[in-house]
Amino acid sequence: MQMLLTSPDTVLVAGTPNAGIVKVLSDFSAQGNPVALLSNHAEPSWFKQVFANTQVQFLQSVGRQDGSVVSHNAQNFNLQNHDVLVLAGKLDDIQMAKNGQAVVIGAGWSNNKYVSDLGIRAANPAELAQVIDLTAGWPGQWWFNGNAGGYGVYALADLSQIGKGVDQQAFAGKIKNTVKGGGVHLNALLAVTARSLLMLGAGTEKDLVWGVYPSSNSSNTDNETLSDFTHRLRTIVSRVRYAERGQPLFIRHAASAKRSSGTYAGDRRDPTGQMTTVHLNPFYEKNGRLQGKHVFVVDDCTTYGVSFGVAAAFLLKAGASKVTGIALGKFGNQLSSYKIDLNSDPFAPVAPNSFTWSYASCPGVSNSGSQAALASLLA
Repeated sequence: MQMLLTSPDTVLVAGTPNAGIVKVLSDFSAQGNPVALLSNHAEPSWFKQVFANTQVQFLQSVGRQDGSVVSHNAQNFNLQNHDVLVLAGKLDDIQMAKNGQAVVIGAGWSNNKYVSDLGIRAANPAELAQVIDLTAGWPGQWWFNGNAGGYGVYALADLSQIGKGVDQQAFAGKIKNTVKGGGVHLNALLAVTARSLLMLGAGTEKDLVWGVYPSSNSSNTDNETLSDFTHRLRTIVSRVRYAERGQPLFIRHAASAKRSSGTYAGDRRDPTGQMTTVHLNPFYEKNGRLQGKHVFVVDDCTTYGVSFGVAAAFLLKAGASKVTGIALGKFGNQLSSYKIDLNSDPFAPVAPNSFTWSYASCPGVSNSGSQAALASLLA
């Protein structure tokens, strides 16, 4: 079960209740999901007639922007805040969702500038219905969560179980196609990832930084497919602005061998090739932008966990208080936890003799309910 909250204004198009929007809300309610229109003001004169013979409710909630109404109604139906979808048509809706740690979906028919900045936007009622339908089967759980010592690792799905023959490069290609293609599948992928991140408390932390681990031949322009996905994701679950658009967290100063390639001949557990080809963007050294921050590092997929170990080494050296690696997919059971001690400036290229490293098995907990849902979201 999920809950959907919105405001009366979001149902209106050119000042009149839109039949398509009304139908989406009514259908979702008829499937057993609580749906309500919330406002600081009295019930609109059109509400009873428009939503006659449906289970959609109107609730007057003064000060709803503080988000407490999300928590209150979720508790009434034995739901968690991250089980609540907020269809936003204006700033008050966005504030209600963000403060209530709910998943916010922008109403694409709204001309509000705040709504246009949201990562998830349903262009029309039909697309809204599809997004809701695609996300309804998501259990809201991580396939894997593990403690790697100095950092945490989370993955949405166990890719080794999604059809035989799916490899790391193929999965990365599916993500790329989904993000570039946009539309309902991207919106649904953003929604389920956001929902899982909200479970970690990402909506309440004040000192967050969001970043992407760079590809093997990154151009350092912050325009990679995963960068766009991460910036969109940040607008849904976080109110912080520390991860600035156009300023990648890492700089790839030299191309590295593609470890996911079937022709890679080296030890895929050895982080040296990564440690010596990336460093932190000096932009984040200014004014201690990473000092005391919790940094989320997003990667499309992981097998051995090298990228997260390398990212943690640089970030912890730069003063980050906590590092969490987020992978959309994880292959196999070979994930390692890395202890990499860096003895040089993390904001500059690193020499091979400037660090020591070791690894061990990364213990964690798996949940088998999510991988099929993720596969269905990738176009």
